[in-house]
Amino acid sequence: MKEFKGKLVVVTGAASGIGRETALAFARRGARLVIVDIDTGPLEKVTRELEAQGCEVVSETVEVSDPRQVESLADRTFERMGRVDVLCNNAGVAVGGYEQDMSIEDWEWIIGANLWGVIYGCHYFYPKMIEQGGGGHIVNTSSGAGLMPMPLTIAYNTTKFAVRGYSETLRAEAALHGIRVSVVCPGVVATNITKTMRFVSSTGRSTPPQIVEKLHRVWHARRYPPSKVAAAIVRGVQKNNGIIRAGPETYLGELSYRLSPAAWGRTLEVMVKLFDKVL
Repeated sequence: MKEFKGKLVVVTGAASGIGRETALAFARRGARLVIVDIDTGPLEKVTRELEAQGCEVVSETVEVSDPRQVESLADRTFERMGRVDVLCNNAGVAVGGYEQDMSIEDWEWIIGANLWGVIYGCHYFYPKMIEQGGGGHIVNTSSGAGLMPMPLTIAYNTTKFAVRGYSETLRAEAALHGIRVSVVCPGVVATNITKTMRFVSSTGRSTPPQIVEKLHRVWHARRYPPSKVAAAIVRGVQKNNGIIRAGPETYLGELSYRLSPAAWGRTLEVMVKLFDKVL
């Protein structure tokens, strides 16, 4: 898929960050959009931005962790728009901290959005994309944390590793139907996910809210905008890349992990020990 003029692109988590920039990037290339998020107010703002560009856009307030809502979204989208050419399962949340401080509710929340959201999106859209004929492309958002383990992100790592494995397996199956699948793995990106994350552990220096504020400052000091991830997604769809990496730390981290998982594991232990002293 080299051109997107007139193509129908669905983006979840489109009210901010990578999702918003992805919607804008496809709109600039002439695509029609269905944008999805749980936050109606910010979603309406993005809708107006897209309309100002002359984009045909439909906005849908949907909780992606609810299978009934996602099924209804798929039904409405195909009934109204006729087909889906690109599906971006992007919505996600973050939980940080040690396993012993995690509650089952924390696990259910992050798995619901990050993993079930992707599974539900594919489960209800993918069969319809097969039936429509003419191919299509699915982009599932994982993370650099889906390529190598990171400290104090056990829940986030779990969901993002799962999304990567799910996507790479689905890519092989979907090829039988002329449908392509990519998984996007961004590194440190200046979005609000660090502001809205749940951090469940404390240190001798900081409370969980203070840690969230510190992480948010660090992430934004990196100054890597979500627009760069969106550009990588568009290129990845055009080139049919199986894994779409974004950010030099993603490449370097994955290379280090692949060269020596044991050495990475020892480094990870050091990083965890430094956590209490640094944060």
